[in-house]
Amino acid sequence: MSIWSRGDRKGRVEETLLMLKGQEIIDGLDIVLDEDKPYRVRVPAGIVHLDEDEASMFALGAVVGAFGNVARGRS
Repeated sequence: MSIWSRGDRKGRVEETLLMLKGQEIIDGLDIVLDEDKPYRVRVPAGIVHLDEDEASMFALGAVVGAFGNVARGRS
Protein backbone atom coordinates (compact mmCIF):
# COMPACT_ATOMS: atom_id res chain seq x y z
CA MET A 1 0.00 0.00 0.00
CA SER A 2 1.27 3.46 -0.88
CA ILE A 3 0.59 6.73 0.92
CA TRP A 4 0.77 8.54 -2.42
CA SER A 5 -2.29 8.92 -4.60
CA ARG A 6 -0.20 10.27 -7.47
CA GLY A 7 2.35 7.94 -9.01
CA ASP A 8 4.98 10.17 -10.63
CA ARG A 9 7.56 12.40 -8.95
CA LYS A 10 5.90 15.64 -10.03
CA GLY A 11 2.62 14.45 -8.53
CA ARG A 12 4.28 13.40 -5.28
CA VAL A 13 6.01 16.79 -4.94
CA GLU A 14 2.70 18.58 -5.50
CA GLU A 15 0.92 16.28 -3.07
CA THR A 16 3.60 16.86 -0.43
CA LEU A 17 3.32 20.63 -0.76
CA LEU A 18 -0.47 20.36 -0.49
CA MET A 19 -0.07 18.31 2.71
CA LEU A 20 2.28 20.98 4.11
CA LYS A 21 -0.36 23.60 3.34
CA GLY A 22 -3.05 21.47 4.98
CA GLN A 23 -0.91 21.17 8.12
CA GLU A 24 -0.41 24.97 8.03
CA ILE A 25 3.37 24.56 7.80
CA ILE A 26 3.31 26.77 4.71
CA ASP A 27 0.87 29.64 4.28
CA GLY A 28 -0.15 28.97 0.71
CA LEU A 29 0.67 27.32 -2.58
CA ASP A 30 0.13 28.23 -6.20
CA ILE A 31 1.22 26.02 -9.09
CA VAL A 32 1.73 27.72 -12.45
CA LEU A 33 2.75 24.87 -14.75
CA ASP A 34 3.89 26.98 -17.73
CA GLU A 35 6.74 28.64 -15.76
CA ASP A 36 10.33 27.47 -15.17
CA LYS A 37 9.70 27.56 -11.42
CA PRO A 38 6.04 26.53 -11.23
CA TYR A 39 5.72 26.17 -7.45
CA ARG A 40 4.97 29.38 -5.54
CA VAL A 41 5.14 28.66 -1.84
CA ARG A 42 3.93 31.34 0.56
CA VAL A 43 5.79 31.56 3.87
CA PRO A 44 5.90 34.41 6.43
CA ALA A 45 8.93 35.93 4.66
CA GLY A 46 7.16 36.10 1.28
CA ILE A 47 6.66 33.96 -1.81
CA VAL A 48 9.34 31.46 -2.81
CA HIS A 49 9.44 30.38 -6.48
CA LEU A 50 10.70 26.80 -6.85
CA ASP A 51 11.27 24.24 -9.58
CA GLU A 52 10.52 20.55 -8.95
CA ASP A 53 13.93 19.71 -7.46
CA GLU A 54 13.94 22.79 -5.23
CA ALA A 55 10.37 22.08 -4.13
CA SER A 56 11.23 18.53 -3.12
CA MET A 57 14.20 19.72 -1.02
CA PHE A 58 12.10 22.54 0.45
CA ALA A 59 9.43 20.02 1.45
CA LEU A 60 12.00 17.78 3.14
CA GLY A 61 13.40 20.72 5.10
CA ALA A 62 9.94 21.92 6.09
CA VAL A 63 8.94 18.49 7.39
CA VAL A 64 12.16 18.05 9.36
CA GLY A 65 11.87 21.55 10.77
CA ALA A 66 8.23 21.12 11.75
CA PHE A 67 8.26 17.56 13.06
CA GLY A 68 11.89 16.69 13.88
CA ASN A 69 11.66 17.47 17.58
CA VAL A 70 8.28 15.80 17.91
CA ALA A 71 9.62 12.63 16.30
CA ARG A 72 12.54 12.64 18.72
CA GLY A 73 10.30 13.22 21.73
CA ARG A 74 11.60 16.73 22.41
CA SER A 75 9.51 19.82 22.99
